Amino acid sequence: MKKRKKLIIAISSIILLLIAIVLVCDRVVAFNSRGLTYDYDNVSHVPKRKVGLLLGTSPISIWSDKRNLYFDYRMDAAAELYHQGKIMKIIASGGDYRSEGGYDEPAVMRDSLMNRGVDSIDIILDYDGRRTINSIAKIKNIYKTDSIVLISQKFHNQRAIYQCQHLGIDAVGYNAKTPSRKKSLIRNRSREMLARVKMFFDLYFGETPQTFQTMDWPLPEQHHQWLSQQHITTEHGDLMCITPDLSLLEVDLVCGTIPEATDDSIVLAFAGAFTLKMRTDFTHENISGPHVSAGKYYDNPQGGRCNGMFTYSRTSGPQFFYQSGKEPLQKAAEEGGMGFVQEMMIHQGKKVPTTRPDYNTNHFRALCLNKDGNLALYENSGQGKFGDFIEALMEDGVQEALYTDMGQGWNYGFYRDTDTDSVSYLANKRHPYSTNFVVLKTR
Repeated sequence: MKKRKKLIIAISSIILLLIAIVLVCDRVVAFNSRGLTYDYDNVSHVPKRKVGLLLGTSPISIWSDKRNLYFDYRMDAAAELYHQGKIMKIIASGGDYRSEGGYDEPAVMRDSLMNRGVDSIDIILDYDGRRTINSIAKIKNIYKTDSIVLISQKFHNQRAIYQCQHLGIDAVGYNAKTPSRKKSLIRNRSREMLARVKMFFDLYFGETPQTFQTMDWPLPEQHHQWLSQQHITTEHGDLMCITPDLSLLEVDLVCGTIPEATDDSIVLAFAGAFTLKMRTDFTHENISGPHVSAGKYYDNPQGGRCNGMFTYSRTSGPQFFYQSGKEPLQKAAEEGGMGFVQEMMIHQGKKVPTTRPDYNTNHFRALCLNKDGNLALYENSGQGKFGDFIEALMEDGVQEALYTDMGQGWNYGFYRDTDTDSVSYLANKRHPYSTNFVVLKTR
């Protein structure tokens, strides 16, 4: 009887110990991934990475022979990241199980991604993805990068993040939607808890991750310099100049909302057209003069100081007009572009009459066409006289200069350093009466 009791105690202790190990492993993985995963409806907050690692699964469920929603939701998530500019390349990582009656997972993922509008040139097939740790190990020693977005369901991303941390890879996870079938959830959650125990054993006691593709195959370098920032010294004062690369960016006039620096698709944002009245109901009617936003033309009354015009479309590029009619704006709208009227300062390399007196002192900003024919945003460094600001622009060879709204409270704006993803503010002062901003975003 005593032996039986001891045996029961021993077995119970072992069972409790095993349960404790499973729970501890599960909690450690969840704890270490806190703040590093983003749900499928929160794509705007996902930090940009060059590479997305799409973790594979079968398109058909091995349990029911029905369509595997885990697969479909992962494809949706990867395509969304790609189209939102959060990743440039997708590594489709899985195994070729055709000899076992299964699927060529990387090839099926590629076809599914292409059906969702992903360019095939941006999809890399990885056949070492039978184990998640192998997929991750290749990121560093084969693809030569150490910063990725993992794409899978949340429970899988959490485990993969821990493995990335172990191998020295900076990773975040974008959580694909999880199917809501209760039976499927319980089965996959149970498997995941056991997989986390196995992961710890493999990481600390198991074999080195296997990467059978040993050739040196770095991902193509895709660094984009969205804009450049320059300090310019002239006899009439110093200037700060920001020159965007329009081949990589979209330009629009955003009305009614204040751009947020947390939106990492925005490279540059600054106040644009003149605002008629200080009111908080953000409407197109509160913008002086006709303007074009998101390809739509708005025919507003034009104020006396608005003698210049800026338009942009991907068809015609940046254009400046002086004492012009509405036709350029209407054309910009037809081309799906943007545009607004404001006070002209320089046209065709010459100073033009302005309503604002030369002695007016402020921190001024102008949208310009520089001496090389490129669009650029200029500011004077610190406060200075309006006339000196114009002279400084002319000294730097500016051909066109259009004032941008700088009244009290409307000087909020920022730009993004795309090397570090850090934000610098043109001015951090916000005002509830701001109604429109020129916004340059990644395509």
